[in-house]
Formats: sequence, C-alpha cells, structure tokens
Amino acid sequence: MFVIQASGAAFLREGRSERQKGYNVTMPSLTAHQVSSQEIAERIKKVREKMEKAGLSAYISFDPDNIYYLTNFANFVHERPFVLVITPSDLTFVIPRLERAHVERHQVGDGLKLVDYAEFPALPGTRWSDRLQDVVPAQGTIGIEGACPAYLSAMVSNPTQVLNVIDAVREIKSPHEISRIAWTCDVMTKAFGMMLGSVKNGTMVAQAIGGVTPYFYQRCLTEASNYNVMSTHAAGLIQPPAYTDDPHNFSCLTAPCEPGGPFLGLIAGKINGYGAEIERTFFLEHVPEEARKPFDTMMEMRHKAYSMLKPGAIGSEIDAACQAIAKKAGYDNPLHRTGHSFGVTNHEAPFLAIGEDNVIQPGMLFSIEPGIYIQGKGGFRHSDTVLVTETGYEILTKYPHDKEELTLS
Repeated sequence: MFVIQASGAAFLREGRSERQKGYNVTMPSLTAHQVSSQEIAERIKKVREKMEKAGLSAYISFDPDNIYYLTNFANFVHERPFVLVITPSDLTFVIPRLERAHVERHQVGDGLKLVDYAEFPALPGTRWSDRLQDVVPAQGTIGIEGACPAYLSAMVSNPTQVLNVIDAVREIKSPHEISRIAWTCDVMTKAFGMMLGSVKNGTMVAQAIGGVTPYFYQRCLTEASNYNVMSTHAAGLIQPPAYTDDPHNFSCLTAPCEPGGPFLGLIAGKINGYGAEIERTFFLEHVPEEARKPFDTMMEMRHKAYSMLKPGAIGSEIDAACQAIAKKAGYDNPLHRTGHSFGVTNHEAPFLAIGEDNVIQPGMLFSIEPGIYIQGKGGFRHSDTVLVTETGYEILTKYPHDKEELTLS
C-alpha cells in the first residue's frame, strides 16, 4: 500500500515516470492565497478584448462560475438572479439587495458597480429586469453567454449574439490559477492516499471515504485565510467492482469492499475555488485474471495520450488515438472521452474528445482519463490533473499507477 506523506513542491516532484523524456518542465508553486485585484483586472481586460473583436457593446454573464472568475464572488443560482454586465468602460453587477453585504465582503477588484433590486417577486419598476435595462446600452449588439436562461435574454431588446467569451478566456490559466490548482491537487492527492489506506476486506465504502471531507476543510481553514465555504464542492468516492462499468454511478455507499476488483477510487470537485481530480483503478488482495487485459489496455491508452500531449497537438487526435487502441484490443465502445479541463470548475473546456479540434497550448490543464468499460464485468480508468507547459506537461496529481502498486493488502 502506498501512502503519501511528502508535502508541498517536493511532493509534487515525485513519481515522474509518465513524463515524456526530454521535456524541460517547470513546476508551479502551491498557493491557497486570495486572487489579487491585478489578476482580476487582467481577466476583465482579456474579456473586453474579445468583446471588441466581436463588435459587442456589452456582454451579459449569468453563469456563477464566470461571475466568480471576474469578481471572486461565489453564489449559486436560485430565484433571485445575479447578472454581470460588461461594457468597454463599466463592470456592473445586478444583485438582490438581500445579498449586497455578501457581495461586498467577498468581491476583489476595483470598479465593480453594484446595482441592487428590491426582491423576487417584486413590484414593477423595482424588479431585477428593470435594473438590467437601466445598465444595458441602448445601442449595439449584446453578447450573451450560452448559460444565460431564456427569461434573461428575453429582457434584452438589442440585437444579441450567443458567445462564450469568458469561457474562452478561462481556457488558458494564469500563474496564479495554476498555483491554486496545484494546491488543490496536493490536497486531493493526500486525501486519496488516506482514503485508499483505509480500504480493507469488509470495509464499507462509507467508512473508507469518511475522512476525506474533514481533511478538505482542515486544509482550507488552516491554509486559505480568505476561504469561502461556497467555493468548495468536492468529494471522495469508491466504486466496488459491481459498479465500475457505470462510470458515474456512486450509489454504493453501504457496499462492503471484498477481495478482487476492479475498484475505482475517485476524488474530484473544487476546493477553495479551483477544480482538479484524481482517480485510480485498484484491487484488493489480488488481481483477477480477467481484469489484466482491460487494465493493460487502459494503461496503453493512457501512455499514448501522454506521448501526444504537448503544445500544438490537437485534442481530437489524442482521443482518436486512444480509441483506436481500445478498438484494436476488442473494446469497440469507449464510453468516456480522454479528458477535459479544470479551472474555477472541475469540468470545463477545452476537451480531449473526437468532437473538438482544439489546439493545445501552454497553460491549459487537462484530465488524462481514457477508460475501458465492460458491461457486467467492470470499468478501468485512472485520471490525473495535468498541466501543459511550454515544452510538454507536468502531472499535478502524482500517485502510483501500476497494478502491483495498486493491489491493496
């Protein structure tokens, strides 16, 4: 059994066996520090540059993740909408009056104008839609992100264009974001070692994962001085063998862990505002003979993805190469793309998938998680959070990956 005990940058430098030879990789530092006003200003500047290229007089954001990215205010969508309006000169946040103190407590950055509305529902003239119409320019095309609900876009009388401008800016991470994600990876990987360390014959899944969430909060409360509980949504989970062919079925909390496999261990979500994940297929006491071929095929797919992951590569080509390995081995229907990105969420663009011909660039992050799923027999998937560097990549969730290392006693 492998238990992680190292810490900080030294921990993240361990286990480079999957890094492509010859790559000169620079490790990010780890930080849980608050985002700076300068960082927020740079993000807004990039959004405005894309708005100008698209010929927009304003851009409307409703997505809580995009709002958090540009303001540091974390909220969830309910009947009282929060609407961010960006123009070439102003950044205006239409908010419920009830939440004004909450926004002021957490916002970062200069120049954010708060415009509040009475309540929901409210009388005509005091509604959120009235305040929105007050701040949207009377002329020009308004950009609206794809996540905006129809009832919001219906309130805009200008010509509109659906564009995911903020999402596009988020694709390449700044040094601050990379350091925040590296910190999240450190938390998750250590928690993962704790979780697998508690798996024994007869252990109930709920018992094995019980220490994960307390560990998250302990790290946040001791290392993140401006920690906001609303910016952490993460969990640790274990799938026993009977469930692993169904990748997102985690309804097995009362199941006991019994010898054999494949099991899947997973920690995913976002901690202190930034997402990551780590997953491993593992075994208890022994590796069943029928599990060896699909495990080895999954590992071949994984190594292929790493061999192709570098600036200038095409995301769809990486996924196609992984799927070709699966099909050659006799597994015709891979259920899962090779990877997705991370940031202020734990699933976002760009993707490593056959449907997206994106060009990989330094500063992007991806999960590397090609998998094999055999109905009624089990699923096989490792996942790591991986940074694309100037010359290659760096795995931020270092953990053993071979069958022998992942066979628990």
